[in-house]
Amino acid sequence: MAAKFEFGSKLDGFYIPYASVRRRASPKNLVYGAHGRIHRGGSDDAWAIHREHFARSAYIRLYGPKASRVFSRPNWPEIRGALYRQLVYARKIIDSDPWWSVLNLCRLVYDFKHGGIVVSKLGAARWALKRLPSRWKPVIKSAIKTYKGIGDRKDRTILKRDARKFLGFASIRVIAFDIALDSRHQKTAYLRKSRTGTGR
Repeated sequence: MAAKFEFGSKLDGFYIPYASVRRRASPKNLVYGAHGRIHRGGSDDAWAIHREHFARSAYIRLYGPKASRVFSRPNWPEIRGALYRQLVYARKIIDSDPWWSVLNLCRLVYDFKHGGIVVSKLGAARWALKRLPSRWKPVIKSAIKTYKGIGDRKDRTILKRDARKFLGFASIRVIAFDIALDSRHQKTAYLRKSRTGTGR
């Protein structure tokens, strides 16, 4: 695909054996494609997030059975752990890829705010422009423009100046929303238990 098509080198994906797909643990030692080449020894650190996308039909099936018949649906602790790994990764590359980090931070804030994960980076960024304090609009807009390939020197300057600041803000929001979400889960725990009990 990378040799024949202009955007082929931008595609990435895993080849996951069926036996690994059925497990809840993240698959390891995978063959995967990235940057127009085939690699070995990969792992899917966002395994729970991908499975939740499948469970919510956020995919395009080209061939074979529905994803819900293949992949097990993750529980919230699995999703939560995967989201925090995304936060750690955003911190790691905040200086090298600030636009990606800013967009993913928007998505993380959205995810913990709503307790769900099926939203694109652009969708979350548009939500953030409306719902987060206006001081963050310039850096979010610059991240969107860079993602679309129309960013300029001014956008690079804004990202360099404000991306790390936005990281600090978003991290605090993620933790606050996570605490609130956990509190709501605890308050409704007895309801969940009663639904799983027999004869109730």
